[in-house]
Amino acid sequence: MNEIDIKLPVMADDIHTSLDVLQGAPIPKLTRLETFDEGRWEDITLELVHHWKTQYQKVVRCGGGGDMGRDVIAYSPNGDWENFQCKYYAKQLTLDDAIKEVGKLIYYSYKGEYPAPNKYYFVSPKGVSIQLLNHLMDSKKLKEELINRWDKQCRIKITTKYRIELDEDLLSYIDNSIDFKIFDHIPPLDIIELHEQTPYHAVRFGASTRKRPKPANPPLIPEASELTYTSELLSAFGDAEKKDVNNKNLTTFPEYEQEYHSARRNYYSADGLEKFSRDWLPNDSYTELLDECYETISPVVKSEHKDGYARYLKVSAQAAGTNYSSHPLHHYIKVQDKKGLCHHLVNGKKVKWVK
Repeated sequence: MNEIDIKLPVMADDIHTSLDVLQGAPIPKLTRLETFDEGRWEDITLELVHHWKTQYQKVVRCGGGGDMGRDVIAYSPNGDWENFQCKYYAKQLTLDDAIKEVGKLIYYSYKGEYPAPNKYYFVSPKGVSIQLLNHLMDSKKLKEELINRWDKQCRIKITTKYRIELDEDLLSYIDNSIDFKIFDHIPPLDIIELHEQTPYHAVRFGASTRKRPKPANPPLIPEASELTYTSELLSAFGDAEKKDVNNKNLTTFPEYEQEYHSARRNYYSADGLEKFSRDWLPNDSYTELLDECYETISPVVKSEHKDGYARYLKVSAQAAGTNYSSHPLHHYIKVQDKKGLCHHLVNGKKVKWVK
C-alpha cells in the first residue's frame, strides 16, 4: 500500500474580514439563487429591470393574466423589441414548459396583437433542462417539437376560452414568419452577473460574498500620482528638523524613512479599497468615505501643533481610531486604509501637514 503525503489546502489570497470569521464561508450566489421562492424571484425580476433600462430605450412589464406570452419587454430606439420571460419554476424549465410559452407568443403575434420580437429569452432561477437546452441550440428541432407537441401543450393551454387548432394558416405563419433562432435563455450564472450591475445586489446576496484582493505593493520609485502626498510628507519631516528632508537624504533619518515607506503602503492600501468599491458600490461611495474621514480629522488638522510632523502624527492617530460603521465598506476597512485615506485627502489638496 502506497502512502501519499497530504498537502495542506492553500488559503485564498484575499483579505479576510470579521464577517468571514463570524459567518463562516459565504453561501455561493448560485446556491442562494436556487433558494429563492416565487416572491423573491419576482423581486429579482424587477431589480434586473434596473440593469435592462440602461441598455434599452424603454423597458416595461406586462402584469396580470393578459400578458399574451410577454413578461418584461425591452424596446430599442427603432421600435424593435426583445422579450425576457422571467418565470419562477421550482425545477429546471422543461421543454414542455417552453413549448407552451413559445406557442403563446407565436399565436398572439399571428393574430396581430404584436409583431414577433427580435429576441426571446427564458429567465429562470434554476435554468433550463438539458433537453430544452439542446432544442434552444437547434432552431430546427425546436420548431419541429412545437408542431409535434401543439395539441398537447398549446391547443387548450394558451387560453381557456377556446381551442387553438394548428390549421394551414397558422402553420404557414410558423413556417414563413417565425425565426426560431430568436429563442434563447439566460443561465443562472449570467443572471447573477447581470444583477451585480444593479444597486440591489449587495442587499440581495450579501456583502460577505465579496472578497477584497490584497492591496498592491508600492513600486520602488513613486509614481506621478504620489507626488503631492509624498512631497507634503517630506515637508513635514523637514519642518520638524528645521532643515530640508528629501528623497536623497531621507536614509539619514531612519525614523522618517520608516514612516515614509509605511505611508506609501497605506496609500496603496486605500487605493486598493477604492478600486474594490468601484466594482459593486455606487460611484460616490469612496468619495463619501473620504468626506467622512475629512470630517473626523479636520479639527485635528486645524489645531495648533509644534510642527508639520506632529500634526501628521496626531491626525494619523485620529484617523486610525475612526469607526466607519455606517459605511457599506465597514467590514473591509483596515487601519492601513484609514491612514491611507489621509494621504488621498492630501492628494486632493484638502489637507496639508505644514501651514
